[in-house]
Amino acid sequence: MKNSFIISLLFIVLYSSCNSKTNEVQIEPIPVDPIPNPIDNSYTIAIKDFKMRDPFVFVDEVSKKYYIPASSGDNQSFTMYESKDLIKWKSLGKAFIASQTFWGKADFWAPDMFEYKGKFYLIATFSAPGYYRGCSILVSDTPTGPYTPLTNKPVTPANWGCLDGTLVIDNNQPYLMYCREWLEVGDGQMYIQKLSDDLSKMVGEPQLLFSASSASWVGPITHNGITGFVTDAPFIYKTPENKLIMIWSSFAKSNGKYCIGLARSTSGLITGPWVQDPKPLNNDDGGHAMLFKSLDGKTKISYHSPNSYPNYVTIYDLDIYQDNLTILNQ
Repeated sequence: MKNSFIISLLFIVLYSSCNSKTNEVQIEPIPVDPIPNPIDNSYTIAIKDFKMRDPFVFVDEVSKKYYIPASSGDNQSFTMYESKDLIKWKSLGKAFIASQTFWGKADFWAPDMFEYKGKFYLIATFSAPGYYRGCSILVSDTPTGPYTPLTNKPVTPANWGCLDGTLVIDNNQPYLMYCREWLEVGDGQMYIQKLSDDLSKMVGEPQLLFSASSASWVGPITHNGITGFVTDAPFIYKTPENKLIMIWSSFAKSNGKYCIGLARSTSGLITGPWVQDPKPLNNDDGGHAMLFKSLDGKTKISYHSPNSYPNYVTIYDLDIYQDNLTILNQ
């Protein structure tokens, strides 16, 4: 690849408004910069130049590589990125391209990536006219794809606006943890619900874990005349002391910045009760985070920062000592 080739990554910011008659979330895209589309789909990006929202790092112990699935910014596909060292990232091209019959027509937000029973899954957020925003699950035989919809409809409740679903396995039982849209309920909510063994549908009833305002550090935001509290991006992690924690994102009361909060399960169960730490983990206007173990055994955190365009992939070492989390080098 020639040095003169300028790499840019398409990012699209989507704003939403609430339809007072149906309470459905409507989507309005904002024009953005174009992205180069190399013929070989193999251009590389240095981590310092890697522009993306909601980066979820999947560690593949078989290939000894890292993968990040990302919105392609075209409301019809996800692109897969690959790295051997978390520093240089290579585009592998489109891992999912929605067919004309796929229910999702907009958003294509925040794909989380998991391996489960020998297959690979992306859980992402979509919306479309006539639907509430919701989460769908895509499946592939390989980490790089191609991915196809497990079912052609949201797996989250059909009459709720939901986003940021993530997979949790507890005692061999799969669960979906997800957020209920703050624009719909005012005080954004965090839910967990059992999934069928093949991940194709929910079973049982959704269980409310907490609302955004239960964290003392969270402040309200206003959008399109609607004021409320945001819940974003839950991620479950078990500490070396075998304590169950959750990181999630919202906006700080103190300065309005997007940031990462920490909740702790006092029972050690995914159903909680969940108690919120009084302060967020970061102050760099970044969030939508996840934790992972690198191939050399280090605990790391990945998120995007800042929350305003351009957003960059941010990966730091994370120190966990006596259940206290400290982001290093931020």
